[in-house]
Amino acid sequence: MIALLLAFTLGCDEAPPADAPIAEPPPARAAPAATAPVSGPRVPVDTEKRFAASHILVAFATAMHAPPEVTRTRDEARARAAEVRKKLTEGADFIAIAAEISDDTTAKRGGSLGSFEAGKMVQPFEDAVRALQPGELSEPVETPFGFHVIRRDVIQEVHCAQLMIGWAGAQKPLPGVTRSKEDAQKRIEAAKAELDGGGQWADVVRKYTDGPLKDDAGDLGWFAPRQLMPALDTVAFDLEIGAISAVVESPTAFHLVRRLE
Repeated sequence: MIALLLAFTLGCDEAPPADAPIAEPPPARAAPAATAPVSGPRVPVDTEKRFAASHILVAFATAMHAPPEVTRTRDEARARAAEVRKKLTEGADFIAIAAEISDDTTAKRGGSLGSFEAGKMVQPFEDAVRALQPGELSEPVETPFGFHVIRRDVIQEVHCAQLMIGWAGAQKPLPGVTRSKEDAQKRIEAAKAELDGGGQWADVVRKYTDGPLKDDAGDLGWFAPRQLMPALDTVAFDLEIGAISAVVESPTAFHLVRRLE
């Protein structure tokens, strides 16, 4: 398994190992990160220091963190990676192929690694990404984890905040929350009504939201596609800047999402 390196505030089930060489964005986030409630002007992305990529990993039996069911040899893995690249150049869908055969946990996200800073990947992987233009595919690249077919992606990010109200008995319950789902729904609807009536986002979040970061106006920071939990991901990217979503239900809570930038 390719392990998480970037220290995200939330969405991780366990701390990453110190030697984890490739960043993997978390599949879900249940609460806001501790950042300023409203950001100032953003510095343009330096595409020599910050990247976005997707990959398909073909592991072999002796590769680092290879899944136990992988029995292929190194030569077999190299040949399979070459076949994968050929299929992609002939028009196969990258997301579908990644979901079907990638030996990395990012398979469930179509191979997406999201965006990451220079120095967060093992060197052969980063060098391959750096050499590509957005949309281009690498030749099979070997790292300690196996052979990767890499696609460099355009950096797409959204800056958003949320108001979140949980309930006892949720699939992934928030710590310390004891209210019923019915009461949680009434509470999120009351918060939405206050916002629709002209209430200030920061004030309403401070009054209603669950979690320890009420004073941060629910700021979630910046996210690439498929880094937020699925229930919030499409909503966040579809909002206009400054707009607030309808009520969204996730396995953790009811949410209101506000697009900041």
